[in-house]
Parts: sequence; C-alpha cells; structure tokens
Amino acid sequence: MSSPSVGAFVLTYRRPTDLRRSLTALLEQSRPPDLLLIVDNASSPEAEGIVEAMRSRSRDTELVYEATGANLGSAGGTAYGTRRLAELGLQLIYSGDDDNPPRTTDTLERLLDLLASSPPTVAGVGTVGARFDWRRGELQRLSDHELEGPLAVDFIGGDHKLILRREVVEGGGLPNAELFFGYPDLEHCLRLRAAGWELRIDGELMRLYRELAGRLAWSAHRSSVPRRPPGALWRTYYTTRNYIHMMRTTFGHPRLALRESTKAVLRSVTAWRRGPVYGSRYAALQARALKDGWTGRLGRVVDPEPKGRGARDAG
Repeated sequence: MSSPSVGAFVLTYRRPTDLRRSLTALLEQSRPPDLLLIVDNASSPEAEGIVEAMRSRSRDTELVYEATGANLGSAGGTAYGTRRLAELGLQLIYSGDDDNPPRTTDTLERLLDLLASSPPTVAGVGTVGARFDWRRGELQRLSDHELEGPLAVDFIGGDHKLILRREVVEGGGLPNAELFFGYPDLEHCLRLRAAGWELRIDGELMRLYRELAGRLAWSAHRSSVPRRPPGALWRTYYTTRNYIHMMRTTFGHPRLALRESTKAVLRSVTAWRRGPVYGSRYAALQARALKDGWTGRLGRVVDPEPKGRGARDAG
C-alpha cells in the first residue's frame, strides 16, 4: 500500500532570508513533502526568485510559487494554502510560516508516523500543543512531565507544523480567512474540536522542541502592563476583536467574550503607564476592537504597520 501524498505550504511576507531558511529545512527533511507551495502575501519578485533558484536543489519535491495578490494576513494566507493543496489532491497538508522552519531533520517524518498510527477521528497532528480551559477561556500549558507518547490537545499553533487530513479540509475545516490576523489558529483548532475531531502531538518531539527553544522548566510571567512594542500595537486590535467574536458567535460563550472585554478595558488603563502616546494609541485600538468584536465586523480593518509607526484604519 502506497503512502499518502504530502503537500506543504509556507506562508511568506517580505522575509527573504527566513523564506530561504524555511524552504531549505523542508527540502532537507528525512521525508520531504511531495509538493511544496510557497504562498506569497506580498507578491514579491524576490520571493519568486528564491523559489526559482531552489528548484534545482529539489530532487524529490515539486516547488510551486503562488502570489495572493494582496496581504491576506496570516488567516487568509493560511486558508489560501490549505485550500490550494486540497484542490491539488494532496492527501496530507502541512502548514508552515517562513520564520518557523522545522527544528529537526526528522520532524515531518515523525509527525507523519504519528498521524498514520492515529485513528481516523484524528484530524491532524503537530509539534507543540496545548489544552483549552473553557471555564477561564485560556490555553493551558502541558507540563514537562506529561510529554511522553501521543497526547491529545485542543490547540496546535500556526507555527507548530500542523498536518491535516484532506478530508477534514474538504468537510469544512478551513481556517477563517475573515479573521485576517489574531487567533485564526486557535479558532480553527477549537472549531475542529467542536465538530468532533481530535488533535494530537508527539510528546517526545514536543519536549525536544521545548528544549531547543530553552523552554523546559519555563513558566510565563504575566504583567498587568501591556508589553507590545509601539510598532506592533495593531496586533492587539485583531487578537481582542477576534477572541470576542469567536466566543460570542462561533462557540456560543458570551460570558468569555464579556470576560475578554473587561480585560481589554483594564489593559487599556494600565497601558498609560508606558506614556501618553502609547496609552492613547493602545486604548483607541482596544475600543475599536471591542466595538467590532461585538458587532461582528471582521476582515482587514486596521492595517499592519512597520515598527515605530501607528496603525492605520483600513476603513
């Protein structure tokens, strides 16, 4: 019996060095993908040139470059890549970002082995996962001592090498492109779980990834003062808006949407500790996120901006 065909896509946006490194890591896998799709959110000639140059290094993998024609955000770009690989008939679909290549040469092989040994109720697998606490509406970190064997999780992040079965995608399991940016991976995974699908990670591989990232015996220290640099404040609009929207509508948990709204107000207040310019910009974006999250306005509303500049309203 022949093994299933494997398609991978890498989403890129104006990061040629990262793109080259990510493509190299995928092509050097012990089990490389059969087809590697580069989804370019910036429609960059430089990115297309990198793909063309790397075709000569690819003996077992077909490289395909496609420009989206516009910045679709992480949500839209991921939806684009996932849908295209399903349309092209690949049976297993790997999702990747240009700045998060596989950390080991056998990552893809180990994930494919995990999926092959899993029951058909498992929609996909990845390198790193977490559980979701529906009481608090927050992700729960797996403890280091749990990381053994196959583990059931509720969430596999967009940069954690999610591999999906094509039938999941064809059954409606696409990321929500309307979110643009901010929790599209969380919404996608929780929606799959709500539909009855399972997600798994390889515990030993996740432990190795933690070790390589310096995160064994690590715990997050939360601060009441927002820590986003000024040039990244546009991201806070999308994370707040999308969380409120998905809890209010997709999952029917208005209590969690209200909880996030309260936290957004508190963050806006404490943001002033970083100065009036930062505080006013942060508060304005959170106010807009609250309004749009509760009224259901999705899509690209606030334009991403280079670091050091303020986010602009896209309409």
